[in-house]
Amino acid sequence: MLQQTQVKTVIPYYLRWLKRFPNARSLAAASEKDVLKSWEGLGYYRRARFLHAAARSIVADFDGRFPDTVERLASLPGVGRYTLGAVASIAFGLPLPVLDGNVIRVLCRWFGIRDDTRKAATRKQLWDLAEKLIPTETPGDFNQAMMELGATVCTPHKPFCLLCPIRNGCHAFARGEQESLPRATPRPATIRQFEYAGLVIRNRRVLLCQRKGGQRMEALWQFPSIMLPRRTRRWMDSWKTTFGKFDVSELIFSLGYSVTHHRIHLDLHRLRHFKLQKNSSAQWVPMAETRNLPFTAAHRKLADRFLGIPMGGGKSRRLFSTAAALLRCAT
Repeated sequence: MLQQTQVKTVIPYYLRWLKRFPNARSLAAASEKDVLKSWEGLGYYRRARFLHAAARSIVADFDGRFPDTVERLASLPGVGRYTLGAVASIAFGLPLPVLDGNVIRVLCRWFGIRDDTRKAATRKQLWDLAEKLIPTETPGDFNQAMMELGATVCTPHKPFCLLCPIRNGCHAFARGEQESLPRATPRPATIRQFEYAGLVIRNRRVLLCQRKGGQRMEALWQFPSIMLPRRTRRWMDSWKTTFGKFDVSELIFSLGYSVTHHRIHLDLHRLRHFKLQKNSSAQWVPMAETRNLPFTAAHRKLADRFLGIPMGGGKSRRLFSTAAALLRCAT
């Protein structure tokens, strides 16, 4: 969960996850749908699938006991060099390094590394340095200290150098290069897209789609939608060709969200007098079942608002009222 996600975001998910899956056997026995539902909102769903596969490997290959050697740990699905080093050092005291964004920043500033950290040669140099620094005693404490130093003191902007316990030997501090190291990597150009989704409710069923295998966020659910490179009033033509015909559309909600370097504007339209097209990927789902389905993050917000699926707090009455109003006027 901590891969590419901050601790403060992870904590509530982690606690709920342990309550739902207290051990490898319970996770291994769960369906993919339940796993993705428990992960819903954290993003990068490939991590959840790897974790699920790793649990099944632990049960099948190691009799439910978490492996404690480097070779066996490395055999688990989804365990790359960073995860291997973190788990091996922190959980089992094995002298393996870690290299995440925080550690990279500390090493680049300390040693004055100016090369592009995305390049394979630079990554190898950083891994070699991390490997030379790792102590044989308490390697887990060392790795956690390096990560914490980067996260709280040696921050990307305006680092707290005066509080840093190792500033006296730091190349960047001595030369005033904290803000220029590590070398900033240019971000990919922002791609703007426009998503048009349809809300169709009939006989207490709602029209939904499940994302196909191989797609981004595969197996997650969403309202039927199309993605276009620009805003257009002719979105209805593409939508009808993909899902089915309708007579009336009414814009009821808009939101913006981001996926990597994509910036997406989503419009949700309530559609009336709808006729499902044959061979469409959309399907009718009983509204009572939608609360158990894992949605994409953006479409979860729509479901939360219009299907009466509260994520928590005191919104339930308002949300169910919204859903009831839609049901009364739906055809």
